[in-house]
Amino acid sequence: MNKVIPAFEISLLEPVFSSSIELSEMGIDSLLDDGVFKNIPIVSLLVGVGKTAQNIHDRNLLKQTLNFIKTFNDKQISKEKLGKYKEAINKNPKKAEKELERVLIILNSNVEIKKSQMLAQIYRAYVEEIISWEQFCELSDVITRLFIIDIDLLYKVYNNEVTDTSQCRSYQADRLISLGLLDSATKSLSIGNTSNSQTVRYISINKFGDLFCNIIK
Repeated sequence: MNKVIPAFEISLLEPVFSSSIELSEMGIDSLLDDGVFKNIPIVSLLVGVGKTAQNIHDRNLLKQTLNFIKTFNDKQISKEKLGKYKEAINKNPKKAEKELERVLIILNSNVEIKKSQMLAQIYRAYVEEIISWEQFCELSDVITRLFIIDIDLLYKVYNNEVTDTSQCRSYQADRLISLGLLDSATKSLSIGNTSNSQTVRYISINKFGDLFCNIIK
C-alpha cells in the first residue's frame, strides 16, 4: 500500500479530468483508451506502464475507483475544508493510510457503480466535516450491505410517500430496518390460520436514515 495510497490521494484530491464525463456509461476499455485517464496516478499504478487491465477483478476496481473520484469532485468542496483535509493527511501518513485504504477496500468489493458513487458522497461529507469519521464508517457499512433495489423505497419513506408495509414489499422494509435506516411499529394484526395471519407495520425514517438520505439523495 506504500505506493497505492499516495497515488489514490493525488488522483482523488487533484483530479485531472472533467467531472462532466459520464464514466458509468463507458466500458473500461474506452476509459483506458483515453489518454487523460492513463495520466491519473492510480490508473497508471494499477494498470502498469504500457499495459492494460486484463482480468475482471482489476477492470472492475478501476471503473469503481474512477467513478468514486468523479462523484467526489462533482460538487465543489470549499478550499478551506479541502486544504484542511489535505494538510491533515499529509502531516499524518497513518491517518491517510487508514482512511484511504478503507475506501479502496470497499471499492474493491463493489459490483454496482451506484455504491461507489454513494460512497464518494459520504466521503465528501466527511471531508466537508458534515459527518465524523465514525459516522463515515457506519454509513459506508450500510452501503456495502444495502440492496440497490431498496433505495427507491427508502426515498419514498423519507418523503412520506410510503408510511406502512401494506404500501410496499414488506421484505424490502425489513432489510432497511435491519440496516438501522427505518423504524417500525405494529399498525394492525389480522389473525387467521397459519397461512393467513398478517401484520401491517408503520415504517418511518429515523435519525440515522435521515442523515443517510440527506447526504446521498
